[in-house]
Amino acid sequence: METVKKRTRRWPAAVAVAALLLALLLFGRWYEEGRASSSSTDFLMNTFVSQTVYGPHREEAIAAVVERLHQFESAYSLYKDGSQIEAINQNAGIAPVEVDAEVFTLIARAKALSEESGGAFDITVAPLSLLWDITGKNPRVPAQGEIDQALALVDYRDILLDEERGTVMLRRPGQKLDLGAIAKGYACAVAGQVYRQQGVESAVLSIGGNVYTVGHQPGGKPFDIGVSAPVKDRTELLGTLHADGMVISTSGAYERYFEVDGQRYHHIFDPATGWPAQSDLLSVTVISEDGALADAMSTALFVEGLSGVKENLDREEFSLLAVDATGAVYLSDNIRDDFVLTDENYHLADA
Repeated sequence: METVKKRTRRWPAAVAVAALLLALLLFGRWYEEGRASSSSTDFLMNTFVSQTVYGPHREEAIAAVVERLHQFESAYSLYKDGSQIEAINQNAGIAPVEVDAEVFTLIARAKALSEESGGAFDITVAPLSLLWDITGKNPRVPAQGEIDQALALVDYRDILLDEERGTVMLRRPGQKLDLGAIAKGYACAVAGQVYRQQGVESAVLSIGGNVYTVGHQPGGKPFDIGVSAPVKDRTELLGTLHADGMVISTSGAYERYFEVDGQRYHHIFDPATGWPAQSDLLSVTVISEDGALADAMSTALFVEGLSGVKENLDREEFSLLAVDATGAVYLSDNIRDDFVLTDENYHLADA
C-alpha cells in the first residue's frame, strides 16, 4: 500500500511537469512566431511600396495591404482611367461629381491643408505638373506664356464641396486635382487600418518618401528608421530616427527631376510662380501620427523654405527635420533625443 501511495503522489507532479514543458514549448513557438517577419516590395501609386511585417498574420496582412492600396489608387489617381479624380477633372466647370466617402474626406482634408499652408501646398496644381511632365516620359521647360496659362487655373479655393450630397466640383473648366503630395501619407493610414484588422502589432511600411511604423520591434525596442541624405544616391543616410507609430514624410529636390543645360528642374512646384520651388532647403522631413498632415506639410514647408521651417519647429501636431543648403540640420526639440546624425557632411544647427 505504501508503494501505491507514493505513485499516487507522483502522478500530479508528473502532470504538472508535462504541462509546464508543453507550455514552454508553446510559448517558444509563439515567441518565435511573434518575432518572425516577412517582407515584400510592389509597385503601386507610381512608386515602390515596401513592407516588413512581424507576427503570425504577416503574410495575410501583406497581401491585404497590397489589395487595399490597389483599390485606393484606382479611386484617387490622376493617371488612372476611370478614377474618381479623373471624373472630377473632366467635369471641371460643368457639374459636381459624387465620390466615395473616403475620396471626399481626402479632398476635404487636402483643401483644408492647402488653406492652412497659404497655398504653398495646393492640390489644384495638376495643370502645372501635367504641363512640365517632370515625372512623365517627356519632361520639358515650358514657355512662360504656357506657365502663366496653367498657373491661372491653380487655386484650391475653387474646390466646391457638398458634404450632404458627397460631391466635389472644380469651379472652372481646365482645372484639375492632383493628390500626389498627400495621398501617399494618407495611404499609410489606410494601410494602418488593414494592419489592425489583421492583428499586426509590429510593421514598417514605405510608400515613396513616406515611412510608417506600426508599434515597435519585437522585443520592445523602437524602430530605427534611416533618413536619407538629400543627395541623388539615396543609399546614403543622413542619420537614424526612433519612431514608433509615426509617419515620416520627406520632400526634397533630389528625388525626381530632369536637367537641361546644367539646370535642374525638380517636381515640387511653387504654386505662386508655376516653376519648381526655388527653396533654400535640400529636404524637409515631417514626423506625425497623421500621415496626410506629414505628407502635405513636407511639401508646403519645402516650398516655404527655411523661414517656414523655423516658424513651425515647435508645432504640437508634428515634428520637423530639415536640411538647408549649407548642410545645417534643423530639428524640433521633441525629437532631438531620437535622432542620431551619422553623415559627417552635415551638422546640427544651433538650438
